[in-house]
Amino acid sequence: FVGLQNFKTFFTPENQQAMRFWAAVKRTIIWTGSNLVVAILIGVGAAFLLFSNFKGSSLLKSFVLIPWILPSVITGFIFSLMMNERAGIITWLLRSTHLVNPNFSFFATGGLSMFAAIMANVWRAFPFFTLMIYAKLCTIPTDQVEAAKLEGTNAFQMFRYVYLPFISDTLSSCIFLCFIWTFNAYDIMKVMTNGGPADSTTTMSILIQREAFSYFSLSNASTMSVIAFCIMFSIII
Repeated sequence: FVGLQNFKTFFTPENQQAMRFWAAVKRTIIWTGSNLVVAILIGVGAAFLLFSNFKGSSLLKSFVLIPWILPSVITGFIFSLMMNERAGIITWLLRSTHLVNPNFSFFATGGLSMFAAIMANVWRAFPFFTLMIYAKLCTIPTDQVEAAKLEGTNAFQMFRYVYLPFISDTLSSCIFLCFIWTFNAYDIMKVMTNGGPADSTTTMSILIQREAFSYFSLSNASTMSVIAFCIMFSIII
């Protein structure tokens, strides 16, 4: 029994394991924040697009759930193939239009690798926001909307003072759930980058898994897990 010694180790600045862990914490926060912001913007925008009942919206409603119901591992593999530097369709399109150099690769640097994983995760996550917000919008009282229109509100005022307050509770719940799922995300990052190159995309979940099942350091993995839980719980609160 060592008491709190494991935790003291991780709060020692010069300790190598602690440095690796806090670097992973920073990457996890960047990963989580980026995913949330982009998924919310696309998801809410898509929800209002569906709510406008444009021509073909019924067909789109049938397909918007597909990214969400696909397993994360399949999503990761699909995006890995599409972004492959040799045969990926996305990479080929970027090269063909001369937007990138001929040697471009999404997985050559840490920044691009993180960007690729975020793209895959956002594609999977935004339908959740879309469907929840769209379902909420469908229940908005028509008298509120009609009264606002009679007052001469423009599109921004309608969103700010009518729609946004009405969907705020649902949006908050979706953000909390998506934050927890993204903060703990393991499968997409594991499949697409495996924490590389050179640990530049190693998030807390990847690091904890390595400590426990690759290095068999269960004490470090347990300590990291408790700290990760405290960080996540604090942010939620």
